[in-house]
Amino acid sequence: MAATYKDIRRMTGLSLATISKHFNGGNVTYANRVLIEHAARDLGYRVNDFARGLRSRRSMTLGVVLAELNSTFNTTIVSAMEERLREAGYGTIICDSRGSSQAEAESIRFLIGKMVDGIVIVPVGDDVEGLDAAAERGVPVVAIDRAIANAAVDAVVIDNRTAIASACELLAGAGHTKVALLAGPDSTFTMRERRLGFRQAVKRHTGKLPARTLTQPDNVSIEGGYDGFRRLMRLATPPTAIVCANYEFTLGAIIALNELGPDASAPAIVGFDNLDLARIIRPRPTFVVQPVAQIATRAAEMILQRVHGEATEGPQTVVLDTELVVGDASTYVLARSRS
Repeated sequence: MAATYKDIRRMTGLSLATISKHFNGGNVTYANRVLIEHAARDLGYRVNDFARGLRSRRSMTLGVVLAELNSTFNTTIVSAMEERLREAGYGTIICDSRGSSQAEAESIRFLIGKMVDGIVIVPVGDDVEGLDAAAERGVPVVAIDRAIANAAVDAVVIDNRTAIASACELLAGAGHTKVALLAGPDSTFTMRERRLGFRQAVKRHTGKLPARTLTQPDNVSIEGGYDGFRRLMRLATPPTAIVCANYEFTLGAIIALNELGPDASAPAIVGFDNLDLARIIRPRPTFVVQPVAQIATRAAEMILQRVHGEATEGPQTVVLDTELVVGDASTYVLARSRS
């Protein structure tokens, strides 16, 4: 005979209410969670997801819509978020928008059709189609990385302007007055905010906005970072330092940097997003580091609170700080030959 809640109660001494709360995604103490999970494992207890869904009117499934699956940031977010969601008893369905707003809207409709209890989305752009349908069905949505202009949904973002400004502050203090930015088009919230933070920081230190040639958009990709770096180096007076607005730009710029001839004047580079890369490059570069694990955890907690009805206030936006991890001085201090 299959094990039941009563069997777990006899083994743990806990109430049926506590046991039920745990298996239905509620919060119980760590000690009680350990007792319940050990008892369930010893008894061979298996959750009947179908029956649980009928009782709770939940599918115990959450949808995740990514702007692009082929992104270190996105895959790291999903990995960290799934761990918390799995602890709460939820499975996930992951959809890849492949940078297409149309595919994004189709993914949202697909997930609603699968009766997911909530959706976490890394949006392609500022406007997201399909969210009206989610609102009509009472499916809560949490956005990550980018604010959504046409919908009132929860969001977890970083302070993009300050993130880039912190890099500019470091470079200005190290003697640089001609700094460039590798970033994507302003149609994307993160790129627009990071470019604005860059322009404001440069103006604070030089008294004027940077030339357009130093901030013009490139394709958001490794190739875009590579081509953008080479474009900047072909200017009549190349920048002495370059700030990268995301990991793909950073990787592309470093590849191009490594291809410079031995007699070329190499600019300082401040990377973005992937501290692991900084650990394997010598001399150590400087990186703006996002709190990716914290972003994922906060998003998971927000969607769980909405699904469980624990958050009754209006849409909330959580803004998290980044960290500037400073590398070896030789990688960012202005060389005299370039001054």
